[in-house]
Amino acid sequence: PNTMLMLLFLFSHRGLLLGCGSNVVDKFFRVRALPKPGEKGFFADPNRILEDSVVGGVTLNHLAWAALLGVPSALLALQGDDPSGRLIRRALENDLNVRTDFIQASDKFTTAESYVFVQADGERSIIMARGATSLMDAEAVEARFGEPLAKYGHFVSTEISQVPHSGVLKLLKLANKNAVTILDLDVSPSVAVNEAGLGTMDDLIQCVKAAEILKPARHAAEELLLVLMPNLGGADAVASMPATDVVTHLRDVCGSSLVAMTSGSDGCALATNNEVLRVPVTPLEKVTDATGAGDAFLGGLIAHVYAHGMPRTKDDLVSLGSFANRVGAVCCQILGAVPNDEARRMLGEQIAAYNPSAATRNETEGRKK
Repeated sequence: PNTMLMLLFLFSHRGLLLGCGSNVVDKFFRVRALPKPGEKGFFADPNRILEDSVVGGVTLNHLAWAALLGVPSALLALQGDDPSGRLIRRALENDLNVRTDFIQASDKFTTAESYVFVQADGERSIIMARGATSLMDAEAVEARFGEPLAKYGHFVSTEISQVPHSGVLKLLKLANKNAVTILDLDVSPSVAVNEAGLGTMDDLIQCVKAAEILKPARHAAEELLLVLMPNLGGADAVASMPATDVVTHLRDVCGSSLVAMTSGSDGCALATNNEVLRVPVTPLEKVTDATGAGDAFLGGLIAHVYAHGMPRTKDDLVSLGSFANRVGAVCCQILGAVPNDEARRMLGEQIAAYNPSAATRNETEGRKK
């Protein structure tokens, strides 16, 4: 709508973080035991089938954490005009402060869902449907999101997880020439190409070489490196390689301005054009739920770059890695992959520095309680 575009124009000098990728409703079911092929299974409680419906997805998650830390954020998505789509849009608008202006909802689309079946010992099986996200190929991205990408995208983030590779590449190419482009390599290349069927390996290589910031998890980085540099000596040699060597190789072969690789409790390794280092994490006394920690890390990374610019010195890089690690660690101490009130409390100091209006709002709400 024209009114919406005019409102966006008022703050377009700051720009938006436009994220395009996984946004999904996870539906949880408790079962007595996970059935084997050919067997019949039973829910744990015959009178309670659906336990909970939780909003998430790698792109939605990092947008939510970035928004918490002061980055004006919006989701680019196709969603169904269905209960799951409405649940996601309500959560974005009411709880997560992520704009929904560019979401295109229709009864012709189906919102992405995953069905998570959990047995008593915690073992689980997951059945995933990408829904309308699977339709976001190059043609759809250009037709539906070309204008906001060109006009409002100060940062443009996407992923190798659910969006077809052709759509990912088109997103990165359509971004404003001054935009910072970010690619989250959330799954291993072989999974993206074979199991998920997102595109060819050549398509994936084009994607990772098109982004200014590349954020892979360690397992995905190792496999990508073997694809890009098959002469490194095989999987065992790459697995034993220091994290700083992995990110250095990726930086050189992909031409990235920044590679930020997460390695769980081992922290992160970062490489820019002139600096390479590893930033350890402070050990946590207790991990409540590590789901989405890498997404929170990316949200923190984006917030830091949004506030301070791309790192130019060693101190800049240490500051960036430490801040992103801190946000990822907070995610490990709460239930779920998106920020809640407990996360806001733990990140109070950072929110005050990066998002003063939210800090003031939280303080006022706290006094009312």
